[in-house]
Amino acid sequence: MVAMVFTTPKSGGRCMSAVLVLTLLSGILEFAYGSSDEGEDCLCTLLPQPSADHKEETARWMVHSLDWGVLSTISTRVESVVDENGEQKVVHSSSSGTEADSKPVPFGNIYSFVDGVCDDATGTPYFLGTYLDQSFSDTLSNSAISLSLTEASIPSVCGTTSALKSCNISPTGYGDPENPVCARLVLSGILEALEPGTDEYLLAQKGLYQRHPSMAQWPSGHKWVFAKLNIQDIWLIDYFGGASILDV
Repeated sequence: MVAMVFTTPKSGGRCMSAVLVLTLLSGILEFAYGSSDEGEDCLCTLLPQPSADHKEETARWMVHSLDWGVLSTISTRVESVVDENGEQKVVHSSSSGTEADSKPVPFGNIYSFVDGVCDDATGTPYFLGTYLDQSFSDTLSNSAISLSLTEASIPSVCGTTSALKSCNISPTGYGDPENPVCARLVLSGILEALEPGTDEYLLAQKGLYQRHPSMAQWPSGHKWVFAKLNIQDIWLIDYFGGASILDV
């Protein structure tokens, strides 16, 4: 970085220099991390949220409107064992002893997804992953996964959209991502790799590249795989009174 110093007839030279340096630093940080206005334009039109008494519609709305969640697998890296003192611990799989003494441990990882292109909601989450990543690697041993979504992530979908007050944490409000009125959805099922060239593969590719544009530039050497969650269980909380288990 080049620091430019301007002097004035009096003692304002140092102040002018400091202001200019701060301005230059601000520009550098904005270039590196993005400005606060970046992402203000929505990639897809955000549809109105269904009412709390329409559970199936709310689940479909979340799957289509949100663009990332927590993908959980059964870890092949760590497992739970009981040590010689009777205490349960999580250890690396290679140091746990016999398999009979161990129990599975879940592993959660942030994953981007879509359920199709902006104007074609399928209700099926599609992913772009690689078996070099821990989550996809885990599915080679156990392909059962869960995808957890929260309405609190809505602002990341569209920069001009705010989350509900029920989701926002504030000193005076009642909001929190664990508030039942802040919708939570967990989809469980089987991760299935898509066959290249099929209609579903092309749909997943088009949707992911449209709604996650940077994916098209990811390094080809990672051997990317388009995959889907074959949903077999749906768990939803979007209001008081406990979870709803929805039909698939």
